[in-house]
Amino acid sequence: MRAQADLIARSTATAVESRDAKAAWEVLYLLRKQPRIRAAAVYGADGALLAFHTPTPDALPSRIAPDAPTWGPSFSGSTLEMTHAIERDGQRLGVLYLKAEHGVWDRFADFALIVLAVSAVSLAASFYLFVHLQRRLSVPLEKMTEVAREVIGSHNWALRAPATHYKDVGLLVDAFNRMLSECETRTSELEREMVTRQGVEHELRKADRQKDEFLATLAHELRNPLSPMTSAVALLQMPAATPQARDKALAVLERQLKHMVRLINDLLDASRVATGKLSLNLETVDIGELLSAAAQGAQELASHQGLQLALHAPDEALYVQGDTIRLTQVFANLLSNACRYTLQGGRVDIGLSAEEGWVKVAVVDTGIGVEPGMQERIFDLFEQVDKTLQRGNTGLGVGLTLSRQIIQLHQGMLSMHSEGLNRGSSFTVRLPRVSGPAPAAGEHAALESVQPPRSLRILVADDNVDLTESFAEILSSKGHRVTVVHDGEAAVRHARENPPHIALLDIGMPKLDGYQVARQLRADPLTQGIHLVAITGWGQATDREAARMAGFDHHLLKPVGPEELVRVLDGLHSDFQTSHPGDLPDH
Repeated sequence: MRAQADLIARSTATAVESRDAKAAWEVLYLLRKQPRIRAAAVYGADGALLAFHTPTPDALPSRIAPDAPTWGPSFSGSTLEMTHAIERDGQRLGVLYLKAEHGVWDRFADFALIVLAVSAVSLAASFYLFVHLQRRLSVPLEKMTEVAREVIGSHNWALRAPATHYKDVGLLVDAFNRMLSECETRTSELEREMVTRQGVEHELRKADRQKDEFLATLAHELRNPLSPMTSAVALLQMPAATPQARDKALAVLERQLKHMVRLINDLLDASRVATGKLSLNLETVDIGELLSAAAQGAQELASHQGLQLALHAPDEALYVQGDTIRLTQVFANLLSNACRYTLQGGRVDIGLSAEEGWVKVAVVDTGIGVEPGMQERIFDLFEQVDKTLQRGNTGLGVGLTLSRQIIQLHQGMLSMHSEGLNRGSSFTVRLPRVSGPAPAAGEHAALESVQPPRSLRILVADDNVDLTESFAEILSSKGHRVTVVHDGEAAVRHARENPPHIALLDIGMPKLDGYQVARQLRADPLTQGIHLVAITGWGQATDREAARMAGFDHHLLKPVGPEELVRVLDGLHSDFQTSHPGDLPDH
């Protein structure tokens, strides 16, 4: 029993130390091969019951004090009880409790019958038989005991007791060897699980550290534009501010607001790509024109940094099949990084060339470079080359990750190369080349037939008062007649009293949400022809599908810029009128 207790204590030490009740239970469950073991339990360092193996759990002590001395074996009739310390490196981890039936009277009766039977045959025969049986029984058991001691001492679970042809002892030896095999398997699984858990723990700590770094960077990046925006608002509120100062303050507000929108959009796009919800609107794109627009957009930053920015493109037009907005986002990000990480007086060159079946774009700078160990890691989410405070606004570490994922969605490749620190960097984009689009017949005639925008009746419904008032001012300045409400019931009532051409509806409104308003307007013959546009901050694919099912014709994602709002509404309503002629009277 002591050997068994010591074996079990050593097997459960790891489980007790890690508080793994399942692993401790699996070790105790092996005792089902030992019918004499009536109960077994493992108690943790706090004395609480961790795992047990018994048909009657109520018979177990509910707690064993962690500092209580071990005892046993203690006999009571045919019952044997004992406790054994579970230790590692001299430190007590818990306590093992065992209870067994030793059946002394049954054994005494069996041996008495044997003695009587042997005595009946003859004393000589009994002596011979006793010696013979002792040799056949004791030798395998001694070998098995030696193996058990060696396993306990060396923790080598691959050892096995030698087989014997004696049937009953052979069954015991086989059971012992199967127990060792099971212990070896469980120990290997525990070791692998421990290695896996250590790896997971390392990854969790790394993710936690990256989370803390990201939150700190996000707070820094959001506070940076908020500070000049606050100052600009204060300047606009000053009665003595000059027109030049007000214009400068408005320019600051616009520039910093665009910066904040870009940060938030990068985060949202990274999330959409990670969840597979980013969709592309593919069309044939002239990559030279797209790069020219991206270079013009980066020229202001390059001039501010004191850099030379140049685009080198061939005379022929190169086309790819892509999403213009997403590809512009990629190249704008690459140019922004090149300008921000290049010191004053440096150069940023954009090279466009054709390879066999591919269009190659290279953004090469003379900036701070990237050490070899970081040249793949910079494409990981929230990873940055230079996190020092002296670099100022370094971004969130999202742009390159998002750029590579967008390029991969276009069946292309984004890679980078640098000779090392302070030796510049080169980012290379390769996209599959396609043939250019055929010129559309009657294109000039179609352009000449476009009519100037007309005055429309527009209903704006949103519980954000500042947003509705700004929308009303913008749309009214373009000659449209605007009605503003701030809840769903008012939107339905005004739409029925004076049906508008367009209704701009927020989704989250009091009294009735945007979906309910859209359903009621679509169900009413008087208002079912209104052009319904959802303007909301919810932009997932499921949100767009919900808006379509409710009856919306279009779904615009906040924030929507003033010029973009007017342009989008004119274009969307022209398309809507073409497909819904005569739905609403033009009065």
